[in-house]
Amino acid sequence: MSRALLWLGCLWLAGCQFARAPEPKVVNCYLAERADLANVRRIMVLPFTQEDGVQADCQQVRDAFVAELQKLRRFEVVPLPVDAQEDDVLNRSIHRGRLSTEAMVRLCNRYALDGVFVGTVTKWRAYQPPHLGMRTQLISVHSGATVWAVDAIYDTSDRTTVADLRHYAEHVQQHDGSLHGWEMTMLAPTRFLNYVACRFVGTWTES
Repeated sequence: MSRALLWLGCLWLAGCQFARAPEPKVVNCYLAERADLANVRRIMVLPFTQEDGVQADCQQVRDAFVAELQKLRRFEVVPLPVDAQEDDVLNRSIHRGRLSTEAMVRLCNRYALDGVFVGTVTKWRAYQPPHLGMRTQLISVHSGATVWAVDAIYDTSDRTTVADLRHYAEHVQQHDGSLHGWEMTMLAPTRFLNYVACRFVGTWTES
């Protein structure tokens, strides 16, 4: 009898676990003090890079971030001119682990920027189960310091990411009548990119 009760208790606990409401995932992020953020209004999103061994469509990832930053309505996102050269110098220096402040100052002076937004794809898999890892930084030209940074991996083989994706589908994503529901975000790479970009930009919690 005691074994039967124990088995029923385990089933009840498992049922509670599955019935638990989806929760947003906690990500590793940094946001500077409000005074350091105040003057960073006009920014440019540089072309994204990728770590060695990672193959991703960096332009598509960047486009997803630009769209989410514009939705935030906190920044004036300045378009990146085709003839901009300073961004190559900046990205190469960031990839080497040392930011070229001279290149950043030249870029910001040329386009009257307060800061630059840079990103690196650290992991990418489009097929099932999809995952995307990113490191992003917003660097202020006024202080020369990073005022906003996010470093996270969204991997749908992990339960916390799946719970976060369900939360996103229920509270953020606009329903399109798809029969797949929230799972469609895992099946469509573009939707998955948009989801991760939304979560990264959503860490901006300035009050």
